Amino acid sequence: MKTFMILIALGLSQICHAQFAQQARVKTYPLGIGWNKTTVLIFPAAVVSADFGNGAILAEKDPEAPHILKLKAGERYFPSTSMYVMTVDKELYPFTVSYTNYPDARPIKMAEQKNAEHTTVKLKGTGLTPGEVADFVGEAASREPGAIKWGKRQGKVRLGTGQVFQHEGVLFFQLAVENNSNIDFLTEKWEFFIRDKKQSRRTAVRRVPLEPVARKTAQGVGGKSGAIVVFAFSGFTISDAKIFEIRCFEKNGDRHSMLAIREKKILKADPIVLPQPKQD
Repeated sequence: MKTFMILIALGLSQICHAQFAQQARVKTYPLGIGWNKTTVLIFPAAVVSADFGNGAILAEKDPEAPHILKLKAGERYFPSTSMYVMTVDKELYPFTVSYTNYPDARPIKMAEQKNAEHTTVKLKGTGLTPGEVADFVGEAASREPGAIKWGKRQGKVRLGTGQVFQHEGVLFFQLAVENNSNIDFLTEKWEFFIRDKKQSRRTAVRRVPLEPVARKTAQGVGGKSGAIVVFAFSGFTISDAKIFEIRCFEKNGDRHSMLAIREKKILKADPIVLPQPKQD
């Protein structure tokens, strides 16, 4: 009986340790910065200090608005690095900063970032928790898209397919949004379908809607700018007779963009792993 009670105590101790370890993990925000464009972070309180992993990040605090931090890349294609920002209310904001040719041109409000988590718990048939999926989405968003396969332009706005990744039964689609007009493109909603490639006579096109399990999107894309977004789905494949269709709808506008992804692109999904933290 005594041995049994000791085993229970040890088991409870391990469970508590696991729970505390999970709670102690601070969410890191993925952030891409570029060479020619300034990325603006708006914090809910004044910035007290900012610590950078290396000198590739150029930062400037606005003297008239101490809660605003402006960032630029001091060198092109620098390796991912860390950044820690402390505000006057003693809040710590950890970032993983990477170089990108497509930085978000719109200011990023950190209060909204903290309150809005896009990960949902629809992960049946996968080997990842919602938190792990969110980490992989951030990693996919920080990577360069490489050769982009562009869709049709609508009102000087178009969508493109970057890289497709896979890990533990989850597919991660990296998409580019390009706005070549002078008018900001504000996103209202995204829709995803698997549909027949060709329509037979006297039959309707069969469309099966899909819902992402996680995403990293921008509220919009500024004029003459671009952005990288990532959507994660429970793993799937399609036949050569079908396409994966993605639609992006403009808020208060008609520049609705569409992108079609074929079977070969999905089957060529690359494995993705999270970078290991550097040992001190």
